[in-house]
Amino acid sequence: MKESDIQIEVVDWFKSKQSEYRFRIFSVPNEGQRKVWYLNKLVRMGLKSGVPDLILEFPEGRMVYLEIKAEKGKLSETQQNWLKVSNVFKTPHYIIKGSVEANLSVLEGVLALFPDAKIKSDKNPLQPQEE
Repeated sequence: MKESDIQIEVVDWFKSKQSEYRFRIFSVPNEGQRKVWYLNKLVRMGLKSGVPDLILEFPEGRMVYLEIKAEKGKLSETQQNWLKVSNVFKTPHYIIKGSVEANLSVLEGVLALFPDAKIKSDKNPLQPQEE
């Protein structure tokens, strides 16, 4: 399974949980070939090599990074550095290798980190929840 297919599967899984949990998920499109002048512009605009593939944001500004890899995929040096800094910052950072099914406990564990993000009623998931 290609990384892009795994990423789509992971995004779909998290989207299916948005009726139960308050969070948003987005990708950082950091791959692909670009002309040198455009790449230089993107770098000046803040593009960083090694940024994880997916970012989840939970209430109160809490976040999680997910790096997606194929079964035999390995982290690049810049991805390893990003992971190290995440550990220093105590930002949860997970490497997902393979299918959702193979990583189900990790994905469920991400949501379990934020029990207060669980929706307690039929309210809009993006609205603050009353205790």
